[in-house]
Amino acid sequence: MNLSEGAMFINVLIEELYETRNAGSIKVLDFGCGSGNLVKELAAIGYDSYGCDIEASWNSENLDATRLRLIQRNPYRLLYPDSTFDVVISKSVLEHAKNKHTCFLEIRRVLRPGGCAIHLFPPKWYLPAEPHTFVPLLNYFYPACPRWWLSLWAWLGIRNEFQKGLHWKEVVERNLKYCAEGLSYYPNSRHQRLSMEIFGNYSSPMDMVVRLAPGRTAAALRYLPFYKFTGWLVGELRTKMIVQRKTEI
Repeated sequence: MNLSEGAMFINVLIEELYETRNAGSIKVLDFGCGSGNLVKELAAIGYDSYGCDIEASWNSENLDATRLRLIQRNPYRLLYPDSTFDVVISKSVLEHAKNKHTCFLEIRRVLRPGGCAIHLFPPKWYLPAEPHTFVPLLNYFYPACPRWWLSLWAWLGIRNEFQKGLHWKEVVERNLKYCAEGLSYYPNSRHQRLSMEIFGNYSSPMDMVVRLAPGRTAAALRYLPFYKFTGWLVGELRTKMIVQRKTEI
């Protein structure tokens, strides 16, 4: 099968961070797997891949449904035994998770000793607009999300793909609800404190993202000197990657 750029990027990240080229020896969980496409693509590469999410939004006709599970909500739990996975990956999940402390505890529980969690997500200071509502700087305001700001941009015609044709007042109500229920932007410093509390370690190798990420922007950035500064800038304004390791049982 033809692999997406995202799947190929995850593959090279795992190879570098887990320090192996033997995909068949690695059991991976896509935390917040959505459609399940990444699970399918990682399996095609050779990984023993699985996925979980709070809703079953995958198409089981095109996927091995035995590899996909719902997350138990109350109490919150990943339905896997302790020390099951070598790698847990999440893409565009942490900006939604209201219960990050519990999520990290569960991720640590299902990781094997020596395993790692890799999270990729838009940071709080993402520019130019909040990537789900398309409202400029909304993530900067979060958690306040003022009605007047949402009203201004809805009146000016800003809509995401699910809001086309809606009256601006309806767009405002939907965005207010989404801010309250679907967004949870932390400053990167808070992710670091939480990771240190639960895992006892934290890293954000953004120079690796600049060096390995697909796309024209990343390719252009590779021509610039000072990878660490460029990576820091990318991590503050576009895509953040954090890595957590389970160092003991």
